[in-house]
Amino acid sequence: MTKTELVEQIKAERERLENTLANFNPEQMTQPGVMGEWSIKDILGHIATWESRLVTILYSIERGVAPKMFHTPAEVDKLNAQSFAEQRDRPLDRVLSDFQAVHAQLLKRLDTLKERDLADPNRFKWMEGEPLEKMVASDTFEHYAEHLPAIERGGRISQVEGSI
Repeated sequence: MTKTELVEQIKAERERLENTLANFNPEQMTQPGVMGEWSIKDILGHIATWESRLVTILYSIERGVAPKMFHTPAEVDKLNAQSFAEQRDRPLDRVLSDFQAVHAQLLKRLDTLKERDLADPNRFKWMEGEPLEKMVASDTFEHYAEHLPAIERGGRISQVEGSI
């Protein structure tokens, strides 16, 4: 996948996610139970956390510093739990603001990368033989697609509950 194709895929899936979000009111977005105890707002905070982590990694690349990587499911689960605890009580408008701002910063950071930075599996030793584009895909468009069904279901659940 070229850098252009990668960015186009990110933008397309992000648009799909944002079009879905446009169907929900603030009450629906803050209703727990969409994914476990998480609300749509919590899922968006979660996505923003992972994109923020990716922005930090891309910034580390610019500085020539190896970033801290997560290698085990337990490390990922710990970050997700920590993120949920930190985001849970934040107001929806703040979470949405961060969700947009982090994404804009991510696109700017991606713009500074060279094609080789994304595609060469041997470019960054800390990627352990994987191309950086794989991590970018995982923390962006694949991540949106992973959570989109729960968001769609959650919105329908809260619409039904609200009508009872």
